[in-house]
Amino acid sequence: MPDSTAHADTIIRNANIITIDPDRPRAQSLAMRHGRFIAVGGNGDVAGLEGPGTKILDLSGKTVLPGFIDAHIHVLSSGIRHVMSADCSLPSISAIKEAMRQQIELTKPGEWVQGFKFDDTKTEENRFLTRQDLDEVSTELPILVSHRAGHVYYLNSKALETAGFTRDTPDPEGGRFGRDPSSGELDGVVYERAIEPVRYNHLPAVTPEDRRRGLQRICQMLTPVGLTSVHDARVTNDEMLTYQEGRDNGDLTLRAYILMAYDHFPALRDAGLKTGFGDDRLRLGGIKMVADGAIASRTAYLSEPYEGSDCDHGILAIPADEIERQVMEIHKAGFQVCIHANGDLTIDMVLSAYEKAQAAFPRPDPRHRVEHCTLVNTDLLNRMKALGAVATPFCTYVYYHGEKMKFYGEERLSRMFAQRSFLNHGVVATGATDYPPGPFEPLLGIQSCVTRIDSTGKIWGANQRVTVEEALKIYTINGAYASFEEDIKGSIEPGKLADLVVLGADPTQVDPETIKDIPVEMTIVGGNTVYEG
Repeated sequence: MPDSTAHADTIIRNANIITIDPDRPRAQSLAMRHGRFIAVGGNGDVAGLEGPGTKILDLSGKTVLPGFIDAHIHVLSSGIRHVMSADCSLPSISAIKEAMRQQIELTKPGEWVQGFKFDDTKTEENRFLTRQDLDEVSTELPILVSHRAGHVYYLNSKALETAGFTRDTPDPEGGRFGRDPSSGELDGVVYERAIEPVRYNHLPAVTPEDRRRGLQRICQMLTPVGLTSVHDARVTNDEMLTYQEGRDNGDLTLRAYILMAYDHFPALRDAGLKTGFGDDRLRLGGIKMVADGAIASRTAYLSEPYEGSDCDHGILAIPADEIERQVMEIHKAGFQVCIHANGDLTIDMVLSAYEKAQAAFPRPDPRHRVEHCTLVNTDLLNRMKALGAVATPFCTYVYYHGEKMKFYGEERLSRMFAQRSFLNHGVVATGATDYPPGPFEPLLGIQSCVTRIDSTGKIWGANQRVTVEEALKIYTINGAYASFEEDIKGSIEPGKLADLVVLGADPTQVDPETIKDIPVEMTIVGGNTVYEG
C-alpha cells in the first residue's frame, strides 16, 4: 500500500504501463518520490499520494516502460570522437574524402586529421579506403580513419611515415598490415593491434574540455531514444574523471556502469577497489579486455573460415595463455571480467579461462561476461549456463549490417546473435549495440531481435527470433542483471529507481517490423525528465 504520509513528486496516470514485474505485468498509474517509484497500480491505487506540489502526468493511454539499458556501448569515447573527428558514415568514398578535407580546417596545425564510422559495405564503391584515397586529401598531414567496427584503420602515406610503418614492418601479434599483393607495399589498411603504436604514441592528446564536450554530446544523443542506463565498454582513467565531474555538474544525464580498460586494472586493484564501487548514477563495473576481431569488419576469430575463403579465420588479439593469466588476476581481485569475444574459438578460450579462475578461487556470483558472444554452439551455451556467465550480443546488427551477413553464411547465422538460444539454455543475455559499430536505438535493437529481418527485407537466422515481451526484458531487467543492479532498476516496482520511457505506441501491439518507428516521447531518469519530444 502507498505511504499516505508522503506525497508523490510526480504521478503518472491513465497510462499503459508495461512493468517487467512478473507479479504485476501491467499497470495504469505510478507515483515517484525522491527519484524512486513509491507506488504502481491502478489510478485509484496512487490517488492518495497526490499533494499540493505533486505533478500529474495524464498520458491518455500512452505506453510506459522501464528505461532502456544498453549493456555494451562506447559512450564517452564516442562522444569525444563526435567532437574531434569527421563522421565518415557517408555513401561514397568521394564524400568521405570531402568530409576529411573539411576536417583539416577543424584540426589544429600539425595534428593528425581523424575520421570515424567509415563502413566499406555501405559505400557505393563497396571497398576499404586505401593509402592512395587518403593521399588525395593530404600528403602533408597524417590522416587516420577508423572503420565503424573499430578494429580496422586506414592511414595515408604521411601517417604511415610518421608511425614508422614500412613494407619491412612485421605483423605484430594480434594484428596485421594490409599489403599490395603484387608489390608488398603497405596499402594503408591496419588491422587490430597493429594500430597500437599510433594510438599510444602519435594521436593528439584529448583535453578535459574535449571530454566534457564529448559527454554532453553523447548524452544529448542517447536520452532521446529512451536510454536511461549504459554500460560504457572501455573507459580510461581520464574518462573516469570526466564521468565523475559530469555526475557532479549535471552533464551526466544517464546512469553509467563503467568497464575499465585492462591497462588500469593494476592501479584499481592496488587501490583496494573492486566491481560495485560507486553509486546508482556512476558505478565501477568490470575490467574490459579484447580477445579477437569484429563482426562488421570480418576479423572475428572463427573455427571455420569466412565464406569465400579457404584460410581466413579472422584475428585472435590475445593468445589463450595470456587470456588465462589476466582473467586469473582480475577474478582473484574481486572484479567482474568482461572480455570481447565474437568467434566461437575465442569464446571457448574465454570460457576456459573463467572455468579455471573459478576453480582456483571460487566466488559465489562473479557474473563474468562474454562481450558480444556472437557465434555460439550447444557446448558453449551449456558452459555459460554452468558458469553463470552473461552474454551481451549485438542487437541492431541483423537489421543494420544485413549486407555483411553473407560473409558468415546461413548456417552460422542460425547460431549468431543467438538470443533465442541464450533464453532456451538459461543464459542471461542483454540488449547491446556496441555503438559506434551498431546503431544505438533500443527500439531498433528490439525489432531486430524479434524479426531477424535486415533493412532489405531478408531474414537471417529466423530460429533465433524472440517475442516482443522477451526482447523488452532483454533491454531492461537483463541489462540490470549484467551490472548486479536488478534489485534497483530494470522494472517498474515500488522501491526501484524511477527510470522510465514513454512511447507513442505499445511495441507488443504494432507490426513488429515497425517497432523502430515508434516515437519516444519522454525519458525520465530518477524521476527527472531528461528528454521530452
